Amino acid sequence: MKAPLRPFEYMAWAKAVPQGARYNLTASGMADAALSASHGDVAAPVAPDGSAPDLGWADAMSRRDVGWDSVSNLTHAVAERYGVDTELVTPTLGASLAITHVLMALVRAGDHVVVERPTYEPLHRAPEILGAQVSRLERTLDDGWAVVPERLAQLLTSRTKAVLLTNLHNPSGVAMDAANLKEIAELAARVGAMVLVDEVYLDFDFASSPDAAIQPACRVAPNCISWSSTTKAFGHSALRAGWIVSADPDAARAIRAATDYLHVYPPVATGVLGARILRNAGDYQRKAQEIASAGRRVIERWVEAEKRVQWVPPSFGITSLVKLPDRMSDTAFTEHLRERYETQVVPGSMFEAPGYVRVSFGIDPGTLEQGLANVSAALDDLA
Repeated sequence: MKAPLRPFEYMAWAKAVPQGARYNLTASGMADAALSASHGDVAAPVAPDGSAPDLGWADAMSRRDVGWDSVSNLTHAVAERYGVDTELVTPTLGASLAITHVLMALVRAGDHVVVERPTYEPLHRAPEILGAQVSRLERTLDDGWAVVPERLAQLLTSRTKAVLLTNLHNPSGVAMDAANLKEIAELAARVGAMVLVDEVYLDFDFASSPDAAIQPACRVAPNCISWSSTTKAFGHSALRAGWIVSADPDAARAIRAATDYLHVYPPVATGVLGARILRNAGDYQRKAQEIASAGRRVIERWVEAEKRVQWVPPSFGITSLVKLPDRMSDTAFTEHLRERYETQVVPGSMFEAPGYVRVSFGIDPGTLEQGLANVSAALDDLA
């Protein structure tokens, strides 16, 4: 019998930790529907007396023809946002499934893939599950968490099929600019490999101009694939609306074919509401930037004053990777912080970054200030 599926450690941790911390600095995206007030209520309609929704609404949302229309609407909305042909777009169920979706389409057992480290756990677990040989591309604090092309060149072989990256880098929040990404893509192209980029945080400052310094991968080079969702910057996690955009038509066809093994097409509500959110993406992005900017000012002041920690300032977004004092355990620190100060941060070990913590600053500035003060108090306790 084959070895059992290895647990997704970060998600297991996230589900297992007690809920309701008074100062919760772990969020990876905007609060549920926090940005949707200006676009109305997206819940099922209710009768004037407050009774249950009309079941006719549910019937309409379950029809196959409506389902295909919803897929088409979401596909067109994504294509317009990225400035690409609709044939290059595949809707999927959130960015989490997109990882397995793309790998299932393009990678086979025994193939070689290169995955950045530190990173979001499924990016290296998923290819392992599919039987790929995985090498790791180190991103370091000393390099500003940058992707170093020379380091990648040493890992590529004639068997390499894919290079997996995040942009913004998860967990540090550091952006990879188009020039750097183009160099990476050119190296990968020499051995016939694709560059697969999880861009779920890029929507915090998505660039519509083709001249912007930071671009979606699918607009940078022909062997690049991007994916994202409505979860992080748009604040609609439960919707599970995601999309994959390939610069290569053959890869796009393979990715669309893989859909039939996974979900055939997304739920109607996912397609309908996902398209609606993307049509209003500018409004959501501006609100997310406003929230992120307020929190960023708070955490920047704290890092400047708290000499025991280090970081590379995130390019944008709401998450950052903070280095604890040398020889301090991130898991012990986070447990103490939670138990004594009712404050939660993510242990860096969940992202292959032991000795660090991932801190979210996309929350109320006053709550953030007190939460960070509690981090300092915990450092006092354990120093």
